[in-house]
Amino acid sequence: MTTIVVVKKNGYVSIGADTLTSFGNTKESAEYVVNHEKIIKYRENYLAMTGWGSSQQALEDFLERTKKKFSFDNVANIFRAGLLIHQELKERYFLRPDDSESDSFETSRADILIANPFGIFALTEYRYVQEFSKFYAYGSGGEYAVGAMRAIYEDENKSAEDIAKIAIKIAAEFDDGTGLPLSCYTLKLK
Repeated sequence: MTTIVVVKKNGYVSIGADTLTSFGNTKESAEYVVNHEKIIKYRENYLAMTGWGSSQQALEDFLERTKKKFSFDNVANIFRAGLLIHQELKERYFLRPDDSESDSFETSRADILIANPFGIFALTEYRYVQEFSKFYAYGSGGEYAVGAMRAIYEDENKSAEDIAKIAIKIAAEFDDGTGLPLSCYTLKLK
């Protein structure tokens, strides 16, 4: 379980995430888990992922080891990167795609939010890419986070970082799969 958010406002972008992990019914808080960070830094990008913890470790390892230099600066480049990442996760990291016959495409079983100097984006488990104009959230507390961001986005006194942090805090208050402390990173748009 997790909650991740991205926000774009007044020339800045922020990405935030909770730090709670779980194993079955066992909650594993940041107090007990040293590697609780859910946001990955890759070049000038920050990526946060929902799904299995092993998916994040595989993605981190792949991005660190690959000689390819992925660009996450627009929808087309993120789509192309998503295809290559999915292929690599299957071949090298043993991702087992959903075997459902009802879906048109196999799933990577993880959604990714991206914040960088070019904007805020999402790469879904089916490799569909979206660019957002204001904010978005994924994860078990995503609905609470989106509601919180919508309620405070127009407040002139709230920055992108303020909004991201408040959204994660609200999700942690109401969603049992989201826990504090939170992580948040902010970048200036180009």
